[in-house]
Amino acid sequence: MTDSTTSTPEEPWSLKTAQKYWKFSPLDIFSAVPTFGTDVEVKVNEIFAVQVGVGLVPTFFQFMANDEIGGYDRMGGYKLRAEGRFYMPIKTNRYLAVGMSVRHIIIRDEVAIGMEPFQTQWGGTDFAYFQETPMLFNRLNTNLDLKFGFQKIKKGGLVLDFYAGLSIRAVQVRSNSEIPAGGNFTDRGGVWNLSNNHNLTYPTPIVGFKIGFAQKQK
Repeated sequence: MTDSTTSTPEEPWSLKTAQKYWKFSPLDIFSAVPTFGTDVEVKVNEIFAVQVGVGLVPTFFQFMANDEIGGYDRMGGYKLRAEGRFYMPIKTNRYLAVGMSVRHIIIRDEVAIGMEPFQTQWGGTDFAYFQETPMLFNRLNTNLDLKFGFQKIKKGGLVLDFYAGLSIRAVQVRSNSEIPAGGNFTDRGGVWNLSNNHNLTYPTPIVGFKIGFAQKQK
């Protein structure tokens, strides 16, 4: 007697055939540093997925590059991010995610460099005059995020992804621009601290959502 029941081997995972969800973040466009980008989530199995994204910080869309508010002459850059997602085994539309992102902002500005410093009667430091000097700054933001989220896949492939969590953010400023001999960088004006070798690390809560679509599988 022969068994007519046969089992077909499970197909191995491949990037080409894996389920993918394409998304974008509307809040990124209306943030302090407007960014246009996209993310793609790739399912590895039922409980794990990887999401990667890239964004552009266009120079023409930055309100901080506005002389009327004391902003910078020009700023722009890019953003890269990646995260691993662990979906719940029972409530499969809920997940925990650990991710990292890097944003590199390049800023050009005319900076008032203090010349001929002297001590004031109150013990502070002032300058005889200031010399406007063109400078270039690199501002790096590195974020380590822990998120809890809820993702809903609607009929027709619409993807709604909501999340909240905690972000540990590190800011670094680097500049190789030369300043006039005897001058002092005073960091007067502007939105951010652009002192060379400025470093700052701080925690902050995060909340947001993404919207997108499910790519049809072949």
